Amino acid sequence: MILCLGLAADPTFTAGVRALRRAGVAFRCVDLPSLALRGRVRIPLEHPEDTELVLDDDHHRLGDFSAVWCRLVDVSAAAPAPHLAACAAGQFEALARVLEVLPRKVVNPPLREASGFTKVLHSVALAEVGGWRIPDTCLTSDPAEAERFVKGCRHGAIFKGSSAVKTWATVFEYHHVPLLPRLAHLPVLFQERVPGPDVRVHVVGDRCFAERIDSPVVDYRTVRGVNAYRPLVPPPEITDGCARLTEHCGVPLLGVDFKVDRTTGDWYFLEANSMPCFEGYDQRANGAISRAIVDWLTMQQ
Repeated sequence: MILCLGLAADPTFTAGVRALRRAGVAFRCVDLPSLALRGRVRIPLEHPEDTELVLDDDHHRLGDFSAVWCRLVDVSAAAPAPHLAACAAGQFEALARVLEVLPRKVVNPPLREASGFTKVLHSVALAEVGGWRIPDTCLTSDPAEAERFVKGCRHGAIFKGSSAVKTWATVFEYHHVPLLPRLAHLPVLFQERVPGPDVRVHVVGDRCFAERIDSPVVDYRTVRGVNAYRPLVPPPEITDGCARLTEHCGVPLLGVDFKVDRTTGDWYFLEANSMPCFEGYDQRANGAISRAIVDWLTMQQ
């Protein structure tokens, strides 16, 4: 029996649930907002597997499940009242810590891969594990340093936020120069632009599912209907590095992003997401990613 822990409104979470249903695997679902509104969590500190999630008349003991499909999200900001916000935040923190030590298979333990909280550390540290290059990068709050870096980029530069908060890559253009003094209030991540397609590799255990994305814009996620997607078999140094990365991070599922220089063919690592939104890629792959997740969850240890 698999415990599914996430948001009923999260398409990625429900994609995993549907894959379990198609595979005929028994499961139980707990919706996190419903748990905060009407449920409770009981955690005996000496035995994490005895943690119990109670929602209405349903009691779910973690130790009764063989594995957990988890998309743990802090929903406290959307709570309709302060006491419910406090409840949701507390449940999120408690479950994140319990799932870290639960002696069961979990996709993915929420606190396991935390380097993404600072993007430069994240890219440098994980690129070394994979054995990959990263684009020339500058994280700065100094306007003069940022301007010097941008002028030194042969193919131009992009910029984006430097924290774990979701951010969009933007091409640095002439009209951005007068805005550089704002860096004094908040550092920004600048990178040399790599002219060429994006590649997203989803890694499930030691299996890789890659897709090439050709887009007319620098961040293909910001547009619809104009991108060209096609499956891709990455070179061995990419797939081998991805397998090392999942082992290093201690998580079975990663979404790993690359840029490929169309002139030289060189691959550049951008980041690895331990909570990837994979449903669109999965649809284009005829469900291969979600089937691999089900296989990992149900595989005997």
